[in-house]
Amino acid sequence: MREVGIGIAGFGTVGGGVLSILQRHARDIESRLGARIVVRRVAIRDPDKARPVELDPALLTTRFEDLLEDPSIEVVVELVGGVEQAFRLVQGALERGKHVVTANKALLAARGDDIFKLALEKGVDVYFEGAVCGGVPVIRTLREALASDRITALHGIVNGTTNYILTAMAEKGEPLSTALAEAQRLGYAEADPTLDVSGGDAAQKLCVLAQLAFGVRVKPADVLTEGILALTPEDFAWGEEFGYALKLLAIARRVSTPGQPDAVEARVHPAFIPAGSLLAGVRGAMNAVLLHSEALGPSMLIGQGAGAMPTGSAVVSDIIDLTRNVVASSPGRVPLPHGDARVGLLPHGEVRAGYYLRFSVKDEPGVLARVASTLAQRNISIAAVQQREQGTAGAAVPLVIVTHDAREADMSAAMAEIAGFGITVAPTRLIRIEAI
Repeated sequence: MREVGIGIAGFGTVGGGVLSILQRHARDIESRLGARIVVRRVAIRDPDKARPVELDPALLTTRFEDLLEDPSIEVVVELVGGVEQAFRLVQGALERGKHVVTANKALLAARGDDIFKLALEKGVDVYFEGAVCGGVPVIRTLREALASDRITALHGIVNGTTNYILTAMAEKGEPLSTALAEAQRLGYAEADPTLDVSGGDAAQKLCVLAQLAFGVRVKPADVLTEGILALTPEDFAWGEEFGYALKLLAIARRVSTPGQPDAVEARVHPAFIPAGSLLAGVRGAMNAVLLHSEALGPSMLIGQGAGAMPTGSAVVSDIIDLTRNVVASSPGRVPLPHGDARVGLLPHGEVRAGYYLRFSVKDEPGVLARVASTLAQRNISIAAVQQREQGTAGAAVPLVIVTHDAREADMSAAMAEIAGFGITVAPTRLIRIEAI
């Protein structure tokens, strides 16, 4: 039986999941493939660290170069994380004509163009299903299942940590600090959760998705990114009154203007969405991506977005697909992502959305009129207003305004002008509204 040798770099959580699946499902995989996947080497940083899966010590090495130099290894699986070391490993594999599987969204967001270009030159494949949403097959759906369709928009809950936190805040009324501490206790959040709660992790994933869906080249720095740290239980309570749920969304949408090239907006931020919408029901640490396409219409993929087994399952699926290509001598069966020169990035100021504005204003005559007048001067139309009296005379009062769709640049200018009036006693809370 034909054997295909693989080398795995990284034996942490995901690496352990990959090796566990390969061991437990070896017979099933072999029968489906008509070939045998053989792990030749596993590269690790710390040989003394306890491992989640038992492995023949002879397979372990602390030299990543051993994966590159072994001629019996045809597929290199990169699971080390980070960018620079991972890129050197992937680059070395591609230059030697080895296929690559990676689950590294940071690597693809930063160096994806270089990797795909080199793979094309060398006639080898790069697979990366595990890089976004763990075991949810959104990459394969975009590359293959919807290859005949034209994506118009995608909205994703692509970070399980933040979705767990926001679910707890919504359902228990907890402050963010309490929900985050519980997420860390349960293993949903890292000891340093900065990349998650800042929106940075979701922005990296959006870069990968946007290139697949629209052909636009986006770097994390190009994504309008806002995290969840400023959210409070009051925002959830107000949103519920207006019929909204609050999620951290990764959004990419094609914008077509007659006589001009198409552009794509790319943004990650908290967003109010209709409480009855598909994404509003995605709870806990689950991930989901809602796709809109011209032929199919809306479709959603949902599942566990992180962890040893979900991500490991996606990586092993890629290994199986690549093994099929190797056995059939058919690299390039699924084309690599490429940029479309006809599609650019929409300036953030041109993005249009509805807005929830929560002001804390002085309790004095004319405040609402002044705020409303300023918004009107910027062509921002008000959809709803809520103002509540506080019990103490002279105390600050909450003023909540929901707007119709408006340009981001107009809203930014209006907020700056209102802040200069001296009528607010705390920073204004702004949350965008997505009518999905």
